[in-house]
Amino acid sequence: MLICHIDPDGDAIGSMMALKDYLKRAGKKTYMLSKDSIPEVFSFLDSGEEIRNDWPQKFEAIILLDNGDFKRTGFTEEILRQKKNGIPVINIDHHPKNDIWKIASVNLSNPEASSTCEILAGIFLSENMMITPSVATSLLAGIFYDTGGFQHQNTSKIVLDLTSELLKRGARLKRISEKLSGSRPISLFKLWGIALKRLAISNRYKLAVSFLKRDDLLATGASEEEISGLVNLLNSIPEAQAALLIYESADGKIKGSLRTEKDDLDLSKLAIHLGGGGHKKAAGFSITGQIEKDKHSWHII
Repeated sequence: MLICHIDPDGDAIGSMMALKDYLKRAGKKTYMLSKDSIPEVFSFLDSGEEIRNDWPQKFEAIILLDNGDFKRTGFTEEILRQKKNGIPVINIDHHPKNDIWKIASVNLSNPEASSTCEILAGIFLSENMMITPSVATSLLAGIFYDTGGFQHQNTSKIVLDLTSELLKRGARLKRISEKLSGSRPISLFKLWGIALKRLAISNRYKLAVSFLKRDDLLATGASEEEISGLVNLLNSIPEAQAALLIYESADGKIKGSLRTEKDDLDLSKLAIHLGGGGHKKAAGFSITGQIEKDKHSWHII
């Protein structure tokens, strides 16, 4: 059984799809599990098999993909119960060492990698495993997403070499780019316009900050999935060293996304302090509350 993290992104979905396709060709039955639904923008990676949110009756192993910490699996109680029943847990991830390491029987992790898809691509290629165009496309989609379309500082020589090899094996880079970067609905631009109007920069912390209320999404017809690229846009402001976007989620919580390109900043420390996690340059958190306005300014209550 393959499990990706809650609010699945390109790397989580790409790694799960790629490993599922590979295991299926190796004669293994697979079951893909996600607590949350897959954003429509990643539908081009659909392999024709449904990603479920309920547990199967029987399985031989649990493989966790791109889960930055244990609670982000969304299935903590179920995983611990199966572990007690002797089911092995395998962790494949590129996040810093976390509480999953104590639970997993095997940890295949590299915090220096740009993505979980980079780790899988490296394994597949080094072992001369057969990589179909479908697997190559899923792997490259994850790499593309977590490197910001090869714009982030985690775009290393290894990333570019792997990209070249995946392209040789039929990865559809044009399709990936069109879907993840070049296809944006009008609702997204309306939503971005609201967030940009509220943009503020803290001179003290050199932090670009903006926020979105739940009503903003309802008014524009945008989905939460469409918010993901906005924090990267805020992070491109020259006057700021980092960016923070907070928004009210459908589950009644406030979610925050943090980004930076500065080597001397570790945003994961702030995210962990707020109950979240992530990488030094890309982190997030979720807290209980609402965004409300008084006579003078907006507050989280």
